[in-house]
Amino acid sequence: MSPLPPPTAVAPYDSLESVLNLARTRLNDAIQAIGGDILTDIQPFTATMTNSAWRKLQTYLANLGYSKYKRKFFGYALPITATFDPALPNSWSWTYYFDGVSYWGPPASILPSDLICPLRLSERQTGSNSRFVPMRMCPDGLPEYSKKPWNGYFEWKNDMIFIPGSTNSMDFEVEYAAFDADFVTTNNVLGDPTTNPATTPSNMPVPIMRSQSALANYLCIEVVLGRDDIDVNSFMTAAESDARQIMNNSDVKLKQRTPVQRGSYSNRGRSRIWGAGGY
Repeated sequence: MSPLPPPTAVAPYDSLESVLNLARTRLNDAIQAIGGDILTDIQPFTATMTNSAWRKLQTYLANLGYSKYKRKFFGYALPITATFDPALPNSWSWTYYFDGVSYWGPPASILPSDLICPLRLSERQTGSNSRFVPMRMCPDGLPEYSKKPWNGYFEWKNDMIFIPGSTNSMDFEVEYAAFDADFVTTNNVLGDPTTNPATTPSNMPVPIMRSQSALANYLCIEVVLGRDDIDVNSFMTAAESDARQIMNNSDVKLKQRTPVQRGSYSNRGRSRIWGAGGY
């Protein structure tokens, strides 16, 4: 059996152009044409404002606990410590792994580029195929003790993960706070259909489901801030309300679901439905 080709389906996200069109409408900038008179696709400030609004939407959702911005990755076969000095930890960054003496770059495991900070770490010995054992976060510094076949602790500072260093090669499971990348721009604009149609706004998805209104309101905030408009507070209220609705439509509904399953027939000869108000 031959392998299947990669899928060609596209996720049903809103397009960035639809967000810009909605923002222009709310700013009364679409009277002559939906493409706007001021906030047009080819203005150099449009890209800057859009990416600033995009970051603010992500930050607000992340502060609400939006699950999309909690991610996980695995680092495999990180090198053993090269020093047995308890005062010299190993460290892990976006660009290298430091074993206490030498620096290891790719293809050795490095932190993912969308990582803001780690939330939880777990470890296991490389090749053991055993479960990952949670590590303890030490915000006030790592304990100093002789090197062991495990790490046990980690610290996040100076945009790096510090660990004591292990006498065995280790695998790591890292849960972390994340972000989505900025929208790609061309020639300092969001895209000019006459010069580079491959990067026009209509070809850029906004990778948060049903986020058109929220991002449009955050974009409106960027515009009215530049002209000291009194509408900034109303746009802020609307943007945060839309963001909370995104959260409610995904994470909150999922977490509030009632698990329903049938009990075993061995329970005194009768079945039960487990759920709200159950047994």
